[in-house]
Amino acid sequence: MEKEQLRRILKALVKISQDINTLKPLEVLLGQIVRLADTLLSTSYSSIILVDEETMQWTRGATTDPIHRENIHKYVRDRGATYTIVKTRKPLVVNDVTKSEFGGHPFVKESGVYSFMGTPIIHSEKVIAVLYTFSRKPRTFTPEELELLKFLAEQAAVAINNVRLYEKINEKSIKDELTGLYNYIYLKTILERELEKLNKGQEKVSSLMHLDLDDFSEVNQHYGVKIGDEVLKYVAFIVASNIRKIDVAARYGGDEFLIFLDGIDEYEGKLHAEKILNKIRLEPITFGKIKFTITASIGVTSVRKNKDLDTIMKEVDIALLEAKRKGKNGVELASSIFRPE
Repeated sequence: MEKEQLRRILKALVKISQDINTLKPLEVLLGQIVRLADTLLSTSYSSIILVDEETMQWTRGATTDPIHRENIHKYVRDRGATYTIVKTRKPLVVNDVTKSEFGGHPFVKESGVYSFMGTPIIHSEKVIAVLYTFSRKPRTFTPEELELLKFLAEQAAVAINNVRLYEKINEKSIKDELTGLYNYIYLKTILERELEKLNKGQEKVSSLMHLDLDDFSEVNQHYGVKIGDEVLKYVAFIVASNIRKIDVAARYGGDEFLIFLDGIDEYEGKLHAEKILNKIRLEPITFGKIKFTITASIGVTSVRKNKDLDTIMKEVDIALLEAKRKGKNGVELASSIFRPE
């Protein structure tokens, strides 16, 4: 091994050890891992793909290849290299793809890959990812180079697990334990961030819903708190199942929920509110021999520039109260109460 190569490798190994002890978002960590692989092995580019060994689903990933940076999972397929590495739990070294079973893979043709190595990243006896390094020039990987890739994979296993544990702990701090929805603290952060963007000139209108179950105290009185908790979880499930991934639903406290609809104005927001309300009131709740229905009242207001959080919360609360005043089991718009200035 040449002196310059050894110096580069030792420097990279020190950096790996330092990065292991620094918590950071998973996407950032994965990016660092593939860049370190490039540095260690001086290849054309490197990639990492997170996998679920039980379902054989490929989840997140990162690459230093600009061609596939936005669609790293594009060519992951059954019986491909990733599948082989996960199933065998062993590294794979291919010095000439044209003479291998992977030669006909569309990825090889598009990327111009000639040689590659891949190794499983294993933690707690489970394959959690696969780490690759690729060469677009003919190259025969040495046993020492494979050991370097395996060493990086071992360090990456610890780092990825640490980040995932941190994410789980962090998620608990922003989620409601009973319903699994976000808590108000998190939603408040989202709304404040959205208002900041709007007041800086972003042209977008969104909406906020405030949902409150009607006469929920009677459910607790007649059937008990345990059944009441199950009702809250059921309603939370309905809410979460009827919004998009970019929307945010939160438990506001007790039997109240807030739902932020990103990029949906107040009037379309009312349609979404009515859809959720119909799901709640038309499907009977059954627990053994117990069967009953519940209703809810919902207020809706717009989230737009020139408003602050206090104004938005005041408007949506009053819209909710108006729905209650009109006999409950309905949806009211704040714009029907407050005239725009």
